[in-house]
Amino acid sequence: MNNHTLKSYDIQLGQLTQSILQMGTLVRTMVLNSGKALIHKDASLVETAVTTDRKINELYATVENQATILLALQNPMAVDLRFVTSALKIADSLEQAGDLAKNITKRSQKMGAYSARRIEKPINEMVESVVRMLDDALSAIETRDPKKAMQVWMQDDEVDEQYHQLLNQIQQEIQSDPSNVEACTHVVFSIKNFERIGDYATSMAKTVYYVTSGQPASKDALRAAMAAMQQ
Repeated sequence: MNNHTLKSYDIQLGQLTQSILQMGTLVRTMVLNSGKALIHKDASLVETAVTTDRKINELYATVENQATILLALQNPMAVDLRFVTSALKIADSLEQAGDLAKNITKRSQKMGAYSARRIEKPINEMVESVVRMLDDALSAIETRDPKKAMQVWMQDDEVDEQYHQLLNQIQQEIQSDPSNVEACTHVVFSIKNFERIGDYATSMAKTVYYVTSGQPASKDALRAAMAAMQQ
């Protein structure tokens, strides 16, 4: 972040960034817990998810208030203006990702006697990939790093592939024992939610690219960035 003549301006920009990062940290925790809930069906994680989601919603309101004050009092320009106006989009992506993680945690309690431990390894791998995307997206937001943002974008294909592989495994589970169809449906919706959380991380990364470059993210921009990183 650039240093500005008014110290209060820098402080307010820093506070806005920190509020977004706090949201991201809570979402990260929710995603990890939702993966544990899906495999171990730990009922205590449901209340934790509800409480954490409430904190995320409170931080969303804080981001909205901080962005409004910056626009009204500081008249940001260029990169700063793009960041402030994009802050709510980033916060909205985080809020939606948190909702999806909470949904996964709640679904874990509707699976009856079925255990997802047979597919524990690929589920854990998908959760790790999604969390890595969130971490990199938050790092890109904190440092305003377009290269880091592009790395998040490139990871999205990996998560999509993990989703499709898991979907095939779950379909095989249903075929081998049709009595698992209802429980497996909850698992299918859950892994789809993980895939969508990855999409939200990608959306945040694209926003960072726009903030730093002034240009909308596109496939051409991604290809150019990939070529530059390979040089």
